[in-house]
Amino acid sequence: MEHATFNRIRPIPAYAKVPSQFHRASTTLPDRDYIISGQALHMRASKRRIVFQAVVIFLILLWATAIAPEPPARFSISPSELVRAVTIGRASLIDLCLAEHVDPNARDTQGRTPLLIATSQQDWKTAGRLLDARALVGLADKSGFTPLMAAALHGKLDTYQTILARLTNLHVEARCDDGRDLLEMALDGGNREIVRSVEERLPVMPRWTSSTRRALGAALLAEDKDQVRLLLSKRTTPPTPEGKDVPLLAYAIGKNDAPLFTTLLTCGADPNTALPSRCDEDFLALLPSKSLRTYVEQDRNLTVLMLTAGLGQEDYLRALLNARAHRSRLTKRYKMSALDIAAETGHWRSAQILLGGGPSPDQLRIEISLALQRVALVKDGVPIFHTQCSTGRQGYSTKTGQFVITNKERNHRSTIYKVDMPYFMRLSCLDFGMHAGVVPHYPASHGCIRLPPEAARKFFSEIPIGTLVTVQ
Repeated sequence: MEHATFNRIRPIPAYAKVPSQFHRASTTLPDRDYIISGQALHMRASKRRIVFQAVVIFLILLWATAIAPEPPARFSISPSELVRAVTIGRASLIDLCLAEHVDPNARDTQGRTPLLIATSQQDWKTAGRLLDARALVGLADKSGFTPLMAAALHGKLDTYQTILARLTNLHVEARCDDGRDLLEMALDGGNREIVRSVEERLPVMPRWTSSTRRALGAALLAEDKDQVRLLLSKRTTPPTPEGKDVPLLAYAIGKNDAPLFTTLLTCGADPNTALPSRCDEDFLALLPSKSLRTYVEQDRNLTVLMLTAGLGQEDYLRALLNARAHRSRLTKRYKMSALDIAAETGHWRSAQILLGGGPSPDQLRIEISLALQRVALVKDGVPIFHTQCSTGRQGYSTKTGQFVITNKERNHRSTIYKVDMPYFMRLSCLDFGMHAGVVPHYPASHGCIRLPPEAARKFFSEIPIGTLVTVQ
């Protein structure tokens, strides 16, 4: 109890005298200002940590961006790449260029567009895609070659038609630097539909070109009369062989080429075609008659009707007349008609045709004998009438040969001898004939055949124009 009531000082153990780590000074509570200051420092430290963390995150993101793969970038393709791709036939690059809508109308150093390159290389698939991409179809290269020409040259009908449909200003006869035009390339291509398409678009012009001559030759060889007719309608002058001046129709007559003559005439060749002022030597060599050759060489405006009459080609003559050839046309220098030339060259049958008719010699003819000074009228091969005559005296001999009565004149007066020649019947358009006159029993005329008046009157009334008269 004592220990409980008395608080006597007890001895302090030795260990209690050792300084404690919890010294009073270290456990003293800070005052209020110190506490507030500490909170502020704590807040500033927190902000610094946030800023630091943000900087770190930013740097990490920056680093990640730097090392991460780049996103796909959009790039542009130049039109020249499309030109190159089509030239080398690189399909993948062509696909890319068209997908990127690259201009399809760029040119290479020769002035060729991708469409022209594709058609020239017969890359029809690429050409079709370029056409779908609205490539311009009328652009030529530096030589004048166009995509349409390329399609025609290779006979590609569908591509040709597509390009043609888009052209707004087509010049069919435009030529490349090598002299070829669209028609010649179409002929090389061999597609008849393309050839005809080009021919239909030819302008009407006087001049025949090498390509139109070639096209006509091909049409004649193929016996394509529609094409021949079309080509003839496109030119206002007659066609001539390449390098020649004489018309093709005249060559057909000179060579007696009936199929060529008939085709040309039925397809529209001019039946009044005239020969040139200077004819080709090979053509002149076709003419067997010296007199005809003289007319052809020396006269002007000699027509194919005159040529045919001078050659005695009766079937050709009838065909030309049926085609409305002008039988009354005259040459420029000598004023010769086709009838005159037929008579002059001795083709009495041609003269009959040009006169419009005449009896066959088997039915009716007149025979004159210079030796006997006699005239016989022969009908159906039998002499039915005889009469005396008087023919040309010495120095004025009567021409011999076969003639036809080309015209009659009841009251004719000679312009040379100033004498009357009643019942005059001219022979083959020449300067002599039969007429009434003094008839001694010997030659007494200036070349005509004098008949007794009654005989002259009978012949004049009963013998038709075109009747054959033989003088021998």
